[in-house]
Amino acid sequence: MAFFPDGRTLISSSRDNTIRLWDITDRTRARPLGSPLSGHSDWVTSLALTMDGRTLASSSLDSTVRLWNMADRSHPHLIGLPLTGHTGGVNSVAFSLDSRTLASSGRDTTIRLWDVTDRSAPRLLGGPITGHTNTVGPVTFSQDGDTLISGSYDETVRIWDVTDRSHPRLLGLPLTGHTDWIWSVALSPDGQTLASGSKDNPIRLWALP
Repeated sequence: MAFFPDGRTLISSSRDNTIRLWDITDRTRARPLGSPLSGHSDWVTSLALTMDGRTLASSSLDSTVRLWNMADRSHPHLIGLPLTGHTGGVNSVAFSLDSRTLASSGRDTTIRLWDVTDRSAPRLLGGPITGHTNTVGPVTFSQDGDTLISGSYDETVRIWDVTDRSHPRLLGLPLTGHTDWIWSVALSPDGQTLASGSKDNPIRLWALP
């Protein structure tokens, strides 16, 4: 799910292949806004909204990422063609804070970076980011956009230097300690603490340099 910046609208994705918008102005009586957004042909796994709330990215097990124009919440619409490149289902998407770069992760064990400066013509930046040995789940950018964090079904968290978007590189060794799939990662605003959640139940906190 994702909130619009004003906190008045919530977006949700589902295994029914759709995305829905909800008016939550009255928190006790949320109501759907318009019809479900359809475009994916399989489970919609993740959503990411730009800081200005005007563009939504969605990922799906149909192996694609899609961009949506959300300027008019009553009439959202698809922007351009699906973003293709992953060779398996896409699990997660995340925008950099400046909304110019989108990260996607997938069952093909890779992460991809997209230049979405021109929303109607996104382009891949370099080749796939490889290093994980199993499905890559959550991804998130640091506040400055120079670091990307990823969690994986290989039970590790990895930290990537993405200062050069076309040539990302792994920073240090993978973070190990979990004993099952990693489903969630979150970075503190100051970039010094990383939290990771896993199917193994514990939440782990990591001090970053």
